[in-house]
Amino acid sequence: MTAALAVVTALCTAPMAQGAVGATTLALNGPAAKSLRESGARIAAAGAAKSGPNRIVLPVRSGLAGATTTVLRHRGGILLAAGKKKLRLSSIGLSLGRRSLLSAKAGGAEIDLFRILAGGKRRIDEAAGRVELAGLRLKLTDEASALIDRRLDLDLPLKQLRGKRFANLSTSAAGLLAGGDDTSDPKSGGASGSGGCPLPSGAGPAPADPPPVATPPSGATGITSASIDWHVRESFIRYINTGEGTSVSGGATADPPVLLPGASAPLAYDFHFPFAKGWHHTGANPADPADDTAAIYFGGAVRFLYSGHGIDLTTAEPEIEIAGGGSRAIFSVQEGADPAKRQVLVNLDLSRAAAISASGNAHVYERVPGAIPSGTASSVFAGFYSPGTDFGCFTVRYTTS
Repeated sequence: MTAALAVVTALCTAPMAQGAVGATTLALNGPAAKSLRESGARIAAAGAAKSGPNRIVLPVRSGLAGATTTVLRHRGGILLAAGKKKLRLSSIGLSLGRRSLLSAKAGGAEIDLFRILAGGKRRIDEAAGRVELAGLRLKLTDEASALIDRRLDLDLPLKQLRGKRFANLSTSAAGLLAGGDDTSDPKSGGASGSGGCPLPSGAGPAPADPPPVATPPSGATGITSASIDWHVRESFIRYINTGEGTSVSGGATADPPVLLPGASAPLAYDFHFPFAKGWHHTGANPADPADDTAAIYFGGAVRFLYSGHGIDLTTAEPEIEIAGGGSRAIFSVQEGADPAKRQVLVNLDLSRAAAISASGNAHVYERVPGAIPSGTASSVFAGFYSPGTDFGCFTVRYTTS
């Protein structure tokens, strides 16, 4: 289903009717939209979105309300049509931050659809998980302009679309995940409530979609046993537990609930998965285990459910890839009833691990912080967090043959 934010916490606990977390309205009043209509194109809502007189209303599915970064995910989409030719834009995502954009999927590929210009009214209540936007101007990106021109084949000069204002945006949304981090400072290395997770140094590389399966190099040895502890970002666990919460299946287990600062009830933050298989390869410097490579595969699943806010995520069959700066955690992720998809959930920052050690054939990677990767605005947790945001940590122990 992406720089780490300042260490503050405020979780949204406002009750919402199921699926009703607000909406984003696009007023199609810009010269680019007018040019499309005059050329014979139709601009309409698709799926769960609704159309009105020169407007499209996209229901807000979920998101993050943050002082630094705000992210919203939407249901439905936008349909552009000219005769029998159509361009369907789905998975509409809004991001306000260093780069303010409205992104979409077109034919399975993600594109930057609109740039959000400076100005307009923006009220972000991080503590309440509420966003109110009005009068934000949207300008078509060069990428989107070229795509529309190519797919609809209109008798319309590209200069009438490229860089032109398309619409004004307004949003009213509540019940969002707060943009703050957990109450304890992860850099303190084990402060009460932090789980001892260090902060990652950044987002790490953008992954391929789907990520390739790691291939064992010549000389790799088999892994005979392994264990994994996934300590999930605590603010996310608290947020999910204002809904139905978490559950495990397929042999995965959860630690007993504990009462941590900032929580109103004991909750489970750590999850474990049964070992399936794996391989290990000693690096160029046998004395430095951080130079090694490995791929360890597990089974089981953890489900995160908050149906009142449209969140139903099942993260299954984790793959831990140890590969220096390219280390990562890959999961099979299912969102609601959609087919499961294998994807990089977080990049793993070995340089910030609490400890990396090897003794004989036993290897330990302790509290390796995970970060939302770059370039994954449509992936699961990137729909709630910006690239580089910490999302807990992993401890992996394994023994080679």
